[in-house]
Amino acid sequence: MKRSANNEKQLQQELSRFFKKISEEVLSNLEEYWSEYHLLQGQIQLIIQPINDAETEYNSILEKYIRREYTLGTHEAKRLVDLTLTKQANKSIFDKLRKKVNIKATRYNLFGTLKDAEEELLGRTFTASKRTLARVTRNINEILTKGYTSGKGINVIAQAMTTRFNQLETWEAKRIARTEIHNAHNNAVMKTYETLGVEYTQWVAADDDRTRDSHVELNGEIIPMGGTYSNGLQYPGDTNGDIEEWINCRCSNAPFVMPYGMMAPPGMEQFREEDLIPISN
Repeated sequence: MKRSANNEKQLQQELSRFFKKISEEVLSNLEEYWSEYHLLQGQIQLIIQPINDAETEYNSILEKYIRREYTLGTHEAKRLVDLTLTKQANKSIFDKLRKKVNIKATRYNLFGTLKDAEEELLGRTFTASKRTLARVTRNINEILTKGYTSGKGINVIAQAMTTRFNQLETWEAKRIARTEIHNAHNNAVMKTYETLGVEYTQWVAADDDRTRDSHVELNGEIIPMGGTYSNGLQYPGDTNGDIEEWINCRCSNAPFVMPYGMMAPPGMEQFREEDLIPISN
């Protein structure tokens, strides 16, 4: 996961530079178009225009790192499946398990199958990025218009804008990078599991004191492919679930190959290894 951590750090740094550049452009426009006598709506739009103009660049930054992480995720998934089979299977049943989970899929077929899934992920990312920049536009617009109507001077307004952009350059850039990289990685892992024929996955909580309590409790929970964990997510970082469950999540999703001679408990949508029951002869 070291390469993913580096990818996340690099994305965070690039996002920080991106927001810093926009901040400088907006503050420069503020100085150019500011009027103490009458600030027209057209002048306000000119001041905040750099944010609106930045969407293509923002998407380009995200795309570069998401594609990179998606590739890392597919390789990680294949490695985990192979490792799981090797650990669980003894020599006599290894071939049966390998047939059940098709880890012999060729590189060409594997990546060809995943291409549409990757493009779908990027589409959802770009939709989310549009909302992010729209939120930033609203924030800066509000600082400008409320500050002006309440009689605050340009220096006070500029300082308020700088404070907001500093948030974007620091902790928000970090949050965005972590969320995007984690989602891209785990999305790729899940799609690869599906392509390889994995039938079950198991939640693996991040092993440190920063892991939220609800995710510590989820550790070890198993679901069938296509199912949802007890927190409503299909995999850690699944942005289709509640934001409280996926934002800043660092958990992972391991393949679970049913031990030979065992089966999932009937009627249980989520279960654990201790819940498995032997197959009746």
